[in-house]
Amino acid sequence: MKIAALTLLTLVGTTSLAAADTPFELGARVGGYGFRRETAPDHAWTECRMNGFGMFGGKQLRGPLFVEAGLDLYSSVEGEPGDLPIDRTSGLLSTAIGARTHLTKRLRGYAQLGGGLELSRVSVPYGDSRIRDDKAMPEGFFGIGLDIRVGEQTTLGSSFRTLLMGNFDYDPARLDMSQGWVAAPSAGEVFDATPDVATQVQFYLRREL
Repeated sequence: MKIAALTLLTLVGTTSLAAADTPFELGARVGGYGFRRETAPDHAWTECRMNGFGMFGGKQLRGPLFVEAGLDLYSSVEGEPGDLPIDRTSGLLSTAIGARTHLTKRLRGYAQLGGGLELSRVSVPYGDSRIRDDKAMPEGFFGIGLDIRVGEQTTLGSSFRTLLMGNFDYDPARLDMSQGWVAAPSAGEVFDATPDVATQVQFYLRREL
């Protein structure tokens, strides 16, 4: 019994030490996301398209588990005719937990679940001025990805995420000033966010420290 107990304690201590010795990871990424265009025949994910970049850090836990935290900056690109002419700049603060598995010696796949906060500055043109607002909205996501080791401590990869986040469903025609007596809509009316689903693709470089 004493030998078994000592063996168990040794294994636990070795596992804890191995987890503590796991290096931190730091990376940079670029990507874009968009909401589904319900009026399009193919339901393309091109509504309120956003492009940007970010930084992230992570730490391997026991077994296949890992945690990650990131900060990403995104800005809107020009939409299609008839879209709400929105100028949207967003900072995404996120944390996630995931699991990795080795597919080959250098290739790994993973899945992760996370959430965070979107801090956005939004505006639309109205006559010679703009209607502006600042928003703080929760966001969540599920993602999968692949990465390949290209050096002793460096990996390249890509990820695909499904996001649940705020979107603005406002009729662009209501911004028309052809009737000068019409009062300008309030920021609360234009930027009344509702939960919507978006898809995101990212490419990244990660290095163990």
